[in-house]
Amino acid sequence: METITVNDSTLINDLIQINNDRIAGYQKAIEIATRLDLENLNSIFVEYMNQSELFIEELKPYLEQQGSPATDGTMISGKLFRIWMDIKSAISGNDEKSLLASCEQGEDAFKKTYKDVVDNEGWEITHDLLLLVEKQLAIQLEAHEYIKTLRDNAQ
Repeated sequence: METITVNDSTLINDLIQINNDRIAGYQKAIEIATRLDLENLNSIFVEYMNQSELFIEELKPYLEQQGSPATDGTMISGKLFRIWMDIKSAISGNDEKSLLASCEQGEDAFKKTYKDVVDNEGWEITHDLLLLVEKQLAIQLEAHEYIKTLRDNAQ
């Protein structure tokens, strides 16, 4: 008898939440960049927000298959990160390097969440969902590396 794998809706909502965190984090980064006259970074931040919006749209059908609604919330850690990013930019280096370092930390949290899904064989997810998560992770890793390069090259 064949076992049918069902996608874990909690897991999918966790992926959606980390994308919501990423969107909210880059919204905060745009506010800070504008305040610091670093608007040259805003197009990159908007691109990564749009990337996460696309990721969410790609994940939603897997929830709908089970009749589960997609979350529109963020993770507590994401909210705390955004508060910390605001405090850090106010106290320490009101500069491009500090802002990009904060963005990189957000990308690290995203990467960790996705890698946990890819590396954990205990999750009950379908092969096509796993392939989607791996694809989204690969795209995000490019974004992470770009943010890291910008940070390394910032004054």
